[in-house]
Amino acid sequence: MEFLEIGGSEPFRSCWEMYLSKGLLLIFVVDSADHNRLPEAKKHLHQLIGTNPILPLVVFGNKQDLEAAYHITDIHEALALSEVGNDRKMFLFGTQVTENGSEIPSIMQDARDLIAQLAANMQ
Repeated sequence: MEFLEIGGSEPFRSCWEMYLSKGLLLIFVVDSADHNRLPEAKKHLHQLIGTNPILPLVVFGNKQDLEAAYHITDIHEALALSEVGNDRKMFLFGTQVTENGSEIPSIMQDARDLIAQLAANMQ
């Protein structure tokens, strides 16, 4: 399985659609503690998924360990994930990196397994 990570800053956004058309699923990562950027993330996410109505979507609400982090249900609402369509497989995970970064949290292992299964089903 190959992953291509394309950053979210402005210069990279023009590349998103080109690579998305060749992908088996979309993994979208947001900073759970950066409340001000969630509306912008919502806008871009919905633009991306609008181009392919059946592409599976996995959303990571990262930095769940921070005190200011939105709860996963708040992220679901802020990104309007209920509007992604009934035909699309959609999954939302709350994630964080361990303090020393040496262990992979079990939620990430579960996400990895899910991503592998989704990719295999799309081929």
